[in-house]
Amino acid sequence: MKLSELKQGVRVRYVPTHAHGDAKHADCETGVVSSVNATVAFVKYDNNMCIMTTGNEPYTAQAINPQDLIPAW
Repeated sequence: MKLSELKQGVRVRYVPTHAHGDAKHADCETGVVSSVNATVAFVKYDNNMCIMTTGNEPYTAQAINPQDLIPAW
């Protein structure tokens, strides 16, 4: 995705480089954008306790290259 497409609350799926574009790869993760800066998006990933919906959930966000994100389905 492009950085300009990302904002707080957007549901995304992280597809790591080693997955070679396979969004169903076991290492892919789904979450929600909590914030964006000039170069990366910060994503809070779903876990066993919570499905992220707003980006305001009290969990740690991971900095991700926007090129490794696709819209979540």
